[in-house]
Amino acid sequence: MSSRTHVSVDAISPAQRLHAWHDLVSAHVGRTPETLRQGDPARWEPLAGQPFLASLEYGMLGATGLCRLVATPHRFTRSADAPSPVASGPLMLVVQQKASSFFEQDGRAGTLAPGDWCIVDAARPFVIDHPSGCDQIILTPPRPADPGVADLIARARARRCNGHQGASRLVNTLLSEAYGQFDRLPPSTAGQLADTIASLAWYALQEACETPAGETVRDTLRNRLKAFIDTHLAETDLSVEAVAQGCGCSVRSVHRAFAEDALGSVSAYIWHRRVAQCAGELRNPAHAARSVTDIAMGWGFTSSSHFSRLFRRSLGVSPKTYRHDR
Repeated sequence: MSSRTHVSVDAISPAQRLHAWHDLVSAHVGRTPETLRQGDPARWEPLAGQPFLASLEYGMLGATGLCRLVATPHRFTRSADAPSPVASGPLMLVVQQKASSFFEQDGRAGTLAPGDWCIVDAARPFVIDHPSGCDQIILTPPRPADPGVADLIARARARRCNGHQGASRLVNTLLSEAYGQFDRLPPSTAGQLADTIASLAWYALQEACETPAGETVRDTLRNRLKAFIDTHLAETDLSVEAVAQGCGCSVRSVHRAFAEDALGSVSAYIWHRRVAQCAGELRNPAHAARSVTDIAMGWGFTSSSHFSRLFRRSLGVSPKTYRHDR
């Protein structure tokens, strides 16, 4: 039976935490030799001004690495500016468990919601954003010897596979179940299961490649910006500049990403989401004792008159009328 090991950096001093986390992930996910880790251009950046906390649970499914990675909001970048010493870095089959993550590699981008998955080549430059935190199961299968499968993977890196339908759903289900049971399986069974999941994933990638192209890089950026906004709606100083800084892009990029959004602008999206959250709490019995003003201020409004105007414009009635007209 394979053992299951749990490690965390939470107890390490904040100044040393990112370095320790880099070493843990490099050793147990990337399986990078210690002599090469210092030259690895990978970078971890905490987001939203939060202290970085992270844990890793890992083991082997036969001869294939399997782990679950959980962390607070952050961005991971393997830069193209410098050649990576990890030339034989693993393929990673990444299944999203909670929140959303945003992947970019080889000019392709995708948004993973819970249950979705994608293939990332750790030997090549890539970026992953976790604006609401990270919770992922990762399988690191061997690189296929079949040139046709290798070409398929090269064409489908960072492409979102919908884990709720077709072969992609089977990959999601099998890998999630395998993670729950891998330390209870004999090595031969575990190895066969890992091979089965990898083979099924290649079929699912072919299925995904035969469907129309999904979201563009701009779609992915807009989704990433929206996830950041939704996480910080209650902050009164949430602004276009704050969103840009929190997501590591320019103000111009933020405006361009929202140019084709139904609401027309990032500011409109922020106010729309705030009004929606307030509307939900106004009719929630759990908030019946709170005043309308208190609810509005709790979602980032600083003026009750401004809130009332936006609320009436959005829903056609005053907040007070909306609350009592059920």
